[in-house]
Amino acid sequence: MIISPRYADDLAAMAQAAGLSPRLERAPMAAAARFAAEPARVVVVDARGALPAGLAVAQALGGPVEAQRSAMLVLLSRGDAEAAQAALAAGATSVLVSPFGGEAFANALRLADRHAARLAKVAATPGAPVLAGDTLTGLADSERLVDWLDAAVVAGRPVAVIMLGVARLAQISMLHGRDVADRLLVAIARRLGPLADGPAQRGESRLLGRLSGSDFALAVAGHGGETAMTDLARQLVQAFQRPFAIDDRLINVAGRAGLAMNTASEDGGHGLLREASLALAKARLREPGAVARFSAEAEGALLRRQADLESGLYRAIGDGDIALLFQPQARLETGRIEGVEALVRWDHPVHGRLSAATLLETAASVELAVVLGRHIRARAIAAAAAWTGPLAGLKLSINVTAADLADADFVDTLATDLARAGLSPRRLVLEVTEDAVIDDMDGAAATLALLRRDGVTVALDDFGTGYSSLARLARLPVDVIKLDRSFAQGLVGTDREKLVVTAMISTARRLGLSVVAEGVEDDVQRAAAQAAGCHLVQGYCVAPPLDEISLAALCTNNGNAVGTA
Repeated sequence: MIISPRYADDLAAMAQAAGLSPRLERAPMAAAARFAAEPARVVVVDARGALPAGLAVAQALGGPVEAQRSAMLVLLSRGDAEAAQAALAAGATSVLVSPFGGEAFANALRLADRHAARLAKVAATPGAPVLAGDTLTGLADSERLVDWLDAAVVAGRPVAVIMLGVARLAQISMLHGRDVADRLLVAIARRLGPLADGPAQRGESRLLGRLSGSDFALAVAGHGGETAMTDLARQLVQAFQRPFAIDDRLINVAGRAGLAMNTASEDGGHGLLREASLALAKARLREPGAVARFSAEAEGALLRRQADLESGLYRAIGDGDIALLFQPQARLETGRIEGVEALVRWDHPVHGRLSAATLLETAASVELAVVLGRHIRARAIAAAAAWTGPLAGLKLSINVTAADLADADFVDTLATDLARAGLSPRRLVLEVTEDAVIDDMDGAAATLALLRRDGVTVALDDFGTGYSSLARLARLPVDVIKLDRSFAQGLVGTDREKLVVTAMISTARRLGLSVVAEGVEDDVQRAAAQAAGCHLVQGYCVAPPLDEISLAALCTNNGNAVGTA
């Protein structure tokens, strides 16, 4: 139904050109009665040149249109563009500002029709509320975000979407339960709210919503350009730098953001959300707090690569495309190699050899982190159990992630792997990082204590990088600390750096812990590590990560001793 006292014929011609059959109403005062008698899926109210009368018609039709789950498009003159909010408040679901041509009008009609179709679908679902927001957080849901963005696109306003991804939500749900994860999402929404509603330029409007799972989105209309939106995205991800207090827990999560702007797609709001999602996928490959901007060409390549990686990971686990390497650890006093750390690389048939970080991130994206961890541990344990000659008796260090510790079957699966391979638990070292235990210190401590009781050695990896690593030593049942490479390099740094590192080493030794300096690259750093009281050293000063053949050759050629400092 087109309600227009002046331009009805022109609008009808454009609608017919788009394949639609319009009904015309030239008398605005008769519009409400006409709609009641002949409900329409889409109503067009032409307020160009007659703004007060047009808004009055929109106000009169707002209730009936909503009751019929129809859509209402209001047309405004360019000089009345600032009345868009008034039209929306009156009941319009979208606004189009002149001048516009037949293609723009047809696109606006399609978007309005799509809105009505969604309302009809919701109404057909028993018990489903109309235009429901996110019931958990009270924010807008994806449907409301799309409608809001569609209206802004049709009104000709510059639009942007900042999509925020929250890391590790599935892991937190496994560790603490779904209720805690849900309350974390509510806490995130509360923290983001004031930022989303913060200072904005004149004419700018914003809507914060939660999408499915752990993703949030901030829609912005009338924005101030790429620089302003990038700055806003950075402010939003900075909200994740502080932990969230849930009951007596402090939960740390990382946030990343994807930014999409000014779509010309017929998909309107759907297109913007899809583009922001692709940008977020790129940000997820970067460090926590990263902000990535959508680029059609770059994101197409990224999407294809990510799809290759995700589909290829299933095959890689089954076909053995994941390579195991072993980096030696040498006793500083004797130079003898006493153990190795198992490391992984992904030999992808298309993208070549990929890093462990890419492998783990891909596993997390397709929820295969636990499966991958089990696969790596089983292979490494079987390999070490079969070693003979110069490799016999070497200790095997394996990295354990937070997802592994959250796995209810972790201890039993590990015991099965050791028994099946015939490897003594006393030859196994499990390396955990502070990040892997920080969200559930008590639960992690209980799991690690159970493993130590069975003879497994526990090492705290990347020691010195957390805010309170020394305090962690009092709570965690560990046998070994591995100094992060930045601390190991501090052994040859300034006097102040040396004092801090040597004090930490001294404290660890007084607690009866062994100290491994990793990332040691040359003989100078090696000598400093020995002088400071470290027991073992790992890094290129001993050897890079090696395959089994090269590892055996190294131990044989050096009599399983690589020299002393």
